[in-house]
Amino acid sequence: MEKIEKLKSERKEIIGEFSKKRPQDTFIDKEIKKMHDIYHVVVTDITVETPDVKTFTLSADKDSSTPTLAPFKAGQYITLHVTIDSMPVTRAYSLSSNPTLANKDIYKITIKRVENGLVSNYMLDEVQVGDKLSVSMPAGEFGYNPTKDEENVIAIAGGSGITPFMSLAHAIDEGIYDCNLTVFYSVRTYEDIIFKKEIEEINKKSKKVKFVITLTREEREGYLHGHLSKEMIEPYVKEFNTVLMCGPKELYRAMNEILNEFNIPRKSVHYENFFVEYEPNEKTTYTLKVVMKDKVEEISCRNDETLLVAMEKAGIPAPSLCRVGECGYCRSVLLEGKVKMVGAALKKAESENDYIHPCVSFPDSDITLRLDI
Repeated sequence: MEKIEKLKSERKEIIGEFSKKRPQDTFIDKEIKKMHDIYHVVVTDITVETPDVKTFTLSADKDSSTPTLAPFKAGQYITLHVTIDSMPVTRAYSLSSNPTLANKDIYKITIKRVENGLVSNYMLDEVQVGDKLSVSMPAGEFGYNPTKDEENVIAIAGGSGITPFMSLAHAIDEGIYDCNLTVFYSVRTYEDIIFKKEIEEINKKSKKVKFVITLTREEREGYLHGHLSKEMIEPYVKEFNTVLMCGPKELYRAMNEILNEFNIPRKSVHYENFFVEYEPNEKTTYTLKVVMKDKVEEISCRNDETLLVAMEKAGIPAPSLCRVGECGYCRSVLLEGKVKMVGAALKKAESENDYIHPCVSFPDSDITLRLDI
């Protein structure tokens, strides 16, 4: 009995000593520690692409707490965090640069002016080389997935929807992905083409990437004319295809009808979405009470704007990332009231526990919302 008790005592000592030791970090542990929710960057170059589009080169701020940037996959986006007139706001923009540039701590985003667009107008009119900004880590699942997508990839872009496909084109040209990519790019006129020089260079040298541009309001030698049609796309459709789309919803609707004629299954068609559309039958204003960890604020919220937009306008730094209800980063608890949630896919456990995504939630009554900030 004494011997057993001695063994127990020794065993406890061994366990105690071992528990004090820190297990050696694995490679994955070390990489995760390098990740941050927010990265600090400096604008090192601004390229004017068209009269209403600019590309911003963002380099890691070496003097900040994030002297390096996270890697990204072609098709992913980053979210800008800016303060405009004392109002903290966010906007998500696709990365338009070659993914290998992240190894040099460089991101590029390409921004098109939007009518009455708060952030786009601020970026195009106010931001200069040398300015410091904050961005999220890269996120999103849009793009090419070699484990489940076909080798023949058809990308369909409208306007500034070309941005993720420029990144994908560079990735394929670099050998990151082994697939064939045809990008159908629809714009109004020749002057509206973003990345003219890059597109011309890739078309000349690449054996795996081809850009096909159609001008809807202008006829010009070397370019197709008119809206994208079955006849334009048909020569590039193979037996098995993956289709990627990025652009306005009108483009999605028109292209879905064409793809149905080719019998391309919906599971092979992927969309990027940066907008939320909702128009209430009758416009009104409700009260939004925001419960935070150390305070409660009561603000107004129109039923034609999301809870997130209302909070941003009131200066409440509500968490947000994708702004279209997909990432779940803004997930908050609805304590009281009713909302109209557009396009969000909540898990069963979330919906049963009164979680909502404020970025796609429109008030349908007075609201009380809990934010974990």
